[in-house]
Amino acid sequence: MLSPLIFFNLVMGIIGSFQVFTQAYVITNSTGGSNEDLLVYVLNLYRHAFEFHNMGYASALAWILFIILVALTALVFRGSKNMVHYEGLRA
Repeated sequence: MLSPLIFFNLVMGIIGSFQVFTQAYVITNSTGGSNEDLLVYVLNLYRHAFEFHNMGYASALAWILFIILVALTALVFRGSKNMVHYEGLRA
């Protein structure tokens, strides 16, 4: 009975792992903003949009992130057919 809950947390965890922004942004700005070690994908997207004012490139980065997340989520949904059991559904 816990498999739908575990599946939901798996999908949310995958999506959340690609959206790490706050920690890298705070650490990068507190060190002067020149530290490239913490340049994660979403921080790179933010920098191109709001620091370099390159909205077209940032929009393309956002679409690529969206496509990657949709593909990974679809993969997880496809692989979960035999692992997730819904009590009310009968096949």
